[in-house]
Amino acid sequence: MYSTPPSTLEEQARERREKLEQQHSVGANLKKLVRVFWWSSLTALLIAGPFALWYTGKAEKWYAVAEVEAIRLSAEFGMTVKNIEVRGREKTDPEALLAAIGQKPGTPIVTFDVDAARERIEQLSWVRNAIVERRLPNTLIVSISERQPVALWQTDHGHTVIDADGAQLQDYELGDYLDLPVVVGADAPEHASEMLTTLKSIPRLFDMVSGAQRIGNRRWNIQLSNGMFIRLPEENMDKAWARLDQLDQEHHILSRDVLIVDLRLPDRTFVRLTPGAAEQRRNPPKKGNAA
Repeated sequence: MYSTPPSTLEEQARERREKLEQQHSVGANLKKLVRVFWWSSLTALLIAGPFALWYTGKAEKWYAVAEVEAIRLSAEFGMTVKNIEVRGREKTDPEALLAAIGQKPGTPIVTFDVDAARERIEQLSWVRNAIVERRLPNTLIVSISERQPVALWQTDHGHTVIDADGAQLQDYELGDYLDLPVVVGADAPEHASEMLTTLKSIPRLFDMVSGAQRIGNRRWNIQLSNGMFIRLPEENMDKAWARLDQLDQEHHILSRDVLIVDLRLPDRTFVRLTPGAAEQRRNPPKKGNAA
């Protein structure tokens, strides 16, 4: 009777490696199969589930249950709103901002409606636009861009701070904005930005501006701090403003006894003297008379 001679150590090691490789291959394939089956099932559930619920009229109940479960899981894993980071706030009332965000203690961050919060925030007077973002697990980031005051709108009811869009701002101390130019006229707020941009193009002239009146819903009269009025045209306002600068540099017109400088015509300038200067021109002192 003969027996198979025992294998060498090298052969035994090779056999063990081959068996391990076979087992690893089988295990890996099994994991892939389970993973494919799981994702396929989940996808089918996500696609077919809501449709079936909608078809049977149970979608509303299903979503309510899902929301309750999301709240429970969020609380269990600590994914509730605990921190709110606000960026860009200077003038916006902080209490009004928190109320607009609408976060309540224990609010699940995954179900927090950032779009609805953004819309509420943008209803605040000083907020031009807002962005609301989640930072998991427990932080909301609120970035706001505030409106910038450009003028005081004067009406029969007083003065209101307005921005470049003509929006009327609220919740401020009027005394903080008394250095802004005053605009007058029913449609002055929505047209003030263009006018102010033109005036600011020549800083030394803009420094003399104290106010502006909208005339006939068409054009502007500008009042200077020395009491002089500048009548600007309906069109080519920038060219007329540049012409005023040239006249002042050449003839020092803004430091003379002038009440009105009329720039409405592009090829000529009309000047009206102050009442005192006009009287002196009409009745100049006679030579030889004692002062």
